[in-house]
Amino acid sequence: MGSGFFLVLLAMFAFLYFLLIRPQRAQQRKHAELLGALKPGDEVLTAGGIYGEVVQLDEERVMLEIDEDVRIAVARRSIASIVPPEELQRLEAAEEDQTDEGLDVEEPLTAEERTSSR
Repeated sequence: MGSGFFLVLLAMFAFLYFLLIRPQRAQQRKHAELLGALKPGDEVLTAGGIYGEVVQLDEERVMLEIDEDVRIAVARRSIASIVPPEELQRLEAAEEDQTDEGLDVEEPLTAEERTSSR
């Protein structure tokens, strides 16, 4: 009876190891390799969704340029991925489309127009 329980417990642990622990470790290893391979000039995406170009690195922080003359420092571990060049071109094209369209903003009503519309 005791050996059957032990076998079931061992099988459950093996199942959890292969289902949860092993893939998580592989993902952590891959992220550590990504952070180790960072260099100035790389376009990255942070965990918070900010795109930027790596300007400067140290052990704990990464300095990103997110726009012309706009730089922010983020924790090195908050870098989620390096953006491939084709993704970057797609993002820049989408940004240009938005600026070309412009915003159609209605002018607010004056006090006279508000009272006459009632």
